[in-house]
Amino acid sequence: MNILSKQSTPALITGGVVSTIVLYHLIDYYGSKYHLKQRFFNNLWGYLGPLVDMKLSKFKKELFSEAYGRVLDVGSGVGPTFKYLNNDNIHDSSIEDKKRPPITQVVSIEPNPFMQQELIESANKASSKFDIKILPKTIEQAYKDGDLENGTFDTVICNLVLCSIPDQDKVLIDIQNLLKPGGKFLFIEHVCSDKVLNRWFEHLINPLWSLIGDGCELDRITDEKIKHMTGWEKVSISQIKIKQPFKHIYGIAIKEQ
Repeated sequence: MNILSKQSTPALITGGVVSTIVLYHLIDYYGSKYHLKQRFFNNLWGYLGPLVDMKLSKFKKELFSEAYGRVLDVGSGVGPTFKYLNNDNIHDSSIEDKKRPPITQVVSIEPNPFMQQELIESANKASSKFDIKILPKTIEQAYKDGDLENGTFDTVICNLVLCSIPDQDKVLIDIQNLLKPGGKFLFIEHVCSDKVLNRWFEHLINPLWSLIGDGCELDRITDEKIKHMTGWEKVSISQIKIKQPFKHIYGIAIKEQ
């Protein structure tokens, strides 16, 4: 019995690994095909989103006060960014701010169909401050459909969204192209940890996390990618040093004139 047991152990382990991989891909495929992942994430984020937003509110308020002119909000979710956007950052006493127009329009991009109703409600609440246009699609699709034109935005915002965009490199280039010369890219994201053990843990759980988080990945180096892109006149990135499970950063990248 012991001999048979020892001989069958590798086969059982192999079978378990193969079954897990097959099950993962089946869940991933059908979850995407029938929007199951989007539905689940909408419910999950309904609980987690307000908590995360509250914890990062101080940094979001500071960062998004830099928004001006025509604004593109990538991956708006249910619209938590809208409440941070206002025209109070335009001060008459500042010569620099006099050259900067107030927020005139916000183009909101959100592909998750289960977030649309709450997004529309958030947009209606903010509509007295500026015009809001909602595009229920991905930024890639909006680009293909001609909804977005290069060089037409003063500000582009990414609020905890670059972690889940499939082709991040391409979208970062698109964002830069969409900005006018001198335009601002404002971003707040979670990124891969600097600590070896934390980074190892993030790599380990990333497949499962991505499955339940609608494509969210824990081990992206978004900050490094933005920092080393050509075409920026200036990039400023800071780490958010508060108690939280994952490393968060926020920053501003200004497009070359």
